[in-house]
This record gives sequence, C-alpha cells and structure tokens, in this order.
Amino acid sequence: MPKIIGGSLEEHRQQTRARIFAAVGELMERDDFDQITFSRIAVEAGVGRTALYNHFPDKDTLLVEFAIHETASYLERLREGIAGASDAVEAIALYVRTQVSLHGAFHMPSRHTTLAPETAMRMREHVVMIEDVLRGILVQGIAAGDFARDLDVDPTVRIVNSLLIGRSTANDRETEALVAFVVRSLGGTPA
Repeated sequence: MPKIIGGSLEEHRQQTRARIFAAVGELMERDDFDQITFSRIAVEAGVGRTALYNHFPDKDTLLVEFAIHETASYLERLREGIAGASDAVEAIALYVRTQVSLHGAFHMPSRHTTLAPETAMRMREHVVMIEDVLRGILVQGIAAGDFARDLDVDPTVRIVNSLLIGRSTANDRETEALVAFVVRSLGGTPA
C-alpha cells in the first residue's frame, strides 16, 4: 500500500499532482515533451509510475492537465500584474512588464512536439485564455481613444504576445524600451 501524503486522500491527490506537474515543468526545461517518458516523470516527481497512470491515462491527458494547471497559475499572476491600472495605456505597460517578469513561469511544449489534433486544439484553448487578457486591454483602449481606432485586434494580440511570451530582457532599460515600443505601436503615448 503506497504511503499517503497529506492529511486526507484529497490532499494526497493534490500533492501528488503538484509533484508531477513540477516534474513535468523541470523536465520540459531540458527536453522536448516527446522525449519525456512516464518513467522519467515518476522519478523526477518521486512517485511510482503507477501513480502517474492513476492520475493520467496517457501523455496527452497529462499534457492537457498540465496546461490547465500552468495556465491557471499564469493567468492569476498576469491579472494581478495589471490590476489597478487607471487606463488602457497603463494596463498595457503593466501587461508588458508582467509578461517579461513571468519569463520562465509558463512551461509549454516546444513546437517540435507531436500532438494529436484533439490535444492540439485543447492546448490552443489555454493560449486563447492568455490572449483574452490582452484582447480586453486593447478593446478598452480603442473604446477610450487611448489606442488607434483602426487597430485590428486579433492580429495585434498575436503580434504583441509573440514579442512577449517567453521573452526575458537583460535589464529594466530594455523592458521600458519594450513597453514604449508596444504602447507606440498601438497608437498610444507612453507615460
């Protein structure tokens, strides 16, 4: 009988999943998801391989559940980062700074990973949740006249996020230059 961690079966389940997700994140920093086996995840997490199968019947399910876990945490931190903005220009500046500060906090498989079409669609849903934060800022800014009225929102979301996600800057000066660049590209005036 495996040892139960935590005070209840539910706590044990949550702690086991947290260990597995932490292990997946660590392994994905070094290797493509396709190269990571359940055995390696179990060793990294300090759980039995059977425990993995008790939580996730296959790697695609594990990947989607990992994405849900990562996205929820990332979105919470992203929303906290922009909370309290007085207008869309301040919100976009905070969004850029927060995205840069969260570099390395969002582990998703590289584009070299082979995903089943259904899994790829489910993974895309999590990207859309992050895009929606930016989309809301842009729509607010256009309506308030802070950004160009002719701004095409959907392509702009993809362009801005492609500049930011997974990006780190060496210093505050570079981050502030990036903030000014994004604000100006939207038709706004940097603070």
